[in-house]
Amino acid sequence: MDKALLKRVKARIVLPEWAERVVSPAYDVLRPFEREKLMDQDPYVFLHVTSAKGTESRSERTDSNAAALERLYEVGAYSDIAEPSLYLYKLSLNGHEQIAVVGDVSLEIFEAGRIMPHERTRQTRADDLANHLEKIGVHSSPVALAYDDDERVKSLISEVLETPPMLDFCREDNLEQTIWQIPDAISEKLIALFQDKVTFIIDGHHRMSASKELWTRLGRSDEYSQVLAAFFAVGDLNMRAFHRRVVDLNGLTPEKLTSQIAENDFVIRPLNSDENPEPVTSGYFSMFLDGQWNTLEPLRVHPSEFDAAILQNRILGPILNVDEGGSDERLQYLPGTVGLSHLESITLAEGGVSFALHPVNMKQLLSVIKNNKTLPPKSTYFEPKVRSGIFIVER
Repeated sequence: MDKALLKRVKARIVLPEWAERVVSPAYDVLRPFEREKLMDQDPYVFLHVTSAKGTESRSERTDSNAAALERLYEVGAYSDIAEPSLYLYKLSLNGHEQIAVVGDVSLEIFEAGRIMPHERTRQTRADDLANHLEKIGVHSSPVALAYDDDERVKSLISEVLETPPMLDFCREDNLEQTIWQIPDAISEKLIALFQDKVTFIIDGHHRMSASKELWTRLGRSDEYSQVLAAFFAVGDLNMRAFHRRVVDLNGLTPEKLTSQIAENDFVIRPLNSDENPEPVTSGYFSMFLDGQWNTLEPLRVHPSEFDAAILQNRILGPILNVDEGGSDERLQYLPGTVGLSHLESITLAEGGVSFALHPVNMKQLLSVIKNNKTLPPKSTYFEPKVRSGIFIVER
């Protein structure tokens, strides 16, 4: 096995005149009707390559995704395939800045345990993404990885930042995105520094699993043996919560649901209208039910239990009959970036019950990874997220 963690990648890059129009907002922060509105407004937004309209079947989706990619090629939205290179990808949002080194990683490296997951994946979702990848034949959304802070890497990144970027743009979501092609001499040094690093996934667990699924399905072919990845330093990361909404009450009345939650060892306190419903610390939840915010405090909590697991094991699973590992679309995930007012409004408009969580902190997350444990899907949300459609890597 090639020991190198980081490799140069042969990519097409969206052209400056197309970038703001093509590169999609983060999928997670858009509700289905918002995604469809963007897609209806513009045939060239990259959501057409990665998403589906609500009326499309899976086969129709992959056909339309492939057609959308071809449409972008035909209008000349992308460069020709460049020589193998590494890239810098800077994301700036609301005063926070983080910079990734972008290149390829080997699935053999992932298989060997040097790229570590921290969230469990749903097989149905991984299979769906593997089918999508096989149909369109490109990686366009880097898997985001984290590495321990390294002053030598930081120094090399600083050298590149002093040069003019090849791409700098900002959509209506106020995320400024800037791309540099890293010179060969600096690339060599970065590849050497990353040679023996162990990293962990911060975003893209299902994409990584899907890539491995397809690689295995095709007999471990060289064609699909690499994954596009963006490496961020741990110290630059900004972690937010992932909230949950269940679209119905599993046949229960609000009163019966509240009663069953209390019976499962929670102290429930209704909040006054002037109280902030944001959970103040780990170990507390907020629940929006029947027009009312409540705090939930679980009793008899083991120090090793994480909030997302407590919620799943004591409420979502046994009471609301939601299986985190299944394809049940009754469970929706909303990142903490959308705000609890959004969580409240969607629950008022569409029903069900919502739960707000406190973010996992980095110390907790590193403990999970160090001990080879995993959290339920969508336990962490890192902001800002890498976007789809800047890089096109043909497989």
